Amino acid sequence: MPQLPPALKNLLIVMALVGLAQVALPNIGFNPFQLYLFYPDSYQFRIWQLVTHIFCHGDIGHFIFNGIALFSFGLIVELRLGSTRFLQLFFVSALGAVLFHFAAMAYSLFSEVHTLIPNHLSGFEAIQYPPMLGASGAVYGVMVAFAVLYPNETLLFLFIPYPIKAKYLVPIMVGLDVVLGLGSFSGDNVAHFAHIGGAATGLLMIFVWKRLDRRRYNRFHH
Repeated sequence: MPQLPPALKNLLIVMALVGLAQVALPNIGFNPFQLYLFYPDSYQFRIWQLVTHIFCHGDIGHFIFNGIALFSFGLIVELRLGSTRFLQLFFVSALGAVLFHFAAMAYSLFSEVHTLIPNHLSGFEAIQYPPMLGASGAVYGVMVAFAVLYPNETLLFLFIPYPIKAKYLVPIMVGLDVVLGLGSFSGDNVAHFAHIGGAATGLLMIFVWKRLDRRRYNRFHH
């Protein structure tokens, strides 16, 4: 096992510290909700939440899953891309996740308003959405990058008892998010469109970098 590359190591440390802070801060009167990401029209929205929400998690299971996934995929991806590109991949994928999540909420809000206006001519109350938190969108970006860079690498997934290649496993996971996101099943509080946004952003970044690297290689060898 090689030594953890610096970007991955620091991301995992920050995740762990923020997880501890979520438990400890309420004891001194600080509500950790201020670190979660609220919809921009909420009175609870703060600009720093665009970053802090990435390192917060809903429970220990959420934290462990994201931590293991980030470690498993991020180790190889950072060694391949370098620390600077890896950090860019992580945070830009997280931003892509936010944009997709907000777009899905905006569409949902528009649909609700469209149906409420004819029935409530006197107006309607603003719909309160739960805050967004977790590194899942960023992790999906890293995961997709791994699948593009190492498509034939076999992986063992938690609920699949036999190895499966990355080029099959990752699309299956993203496809499942598409189905669950579009299905809007009751009791499902997972931000599936954030996962999709992170995956799409990571895919775009890897293809852009591969194209730039190919042009740079051709420039210096012709």
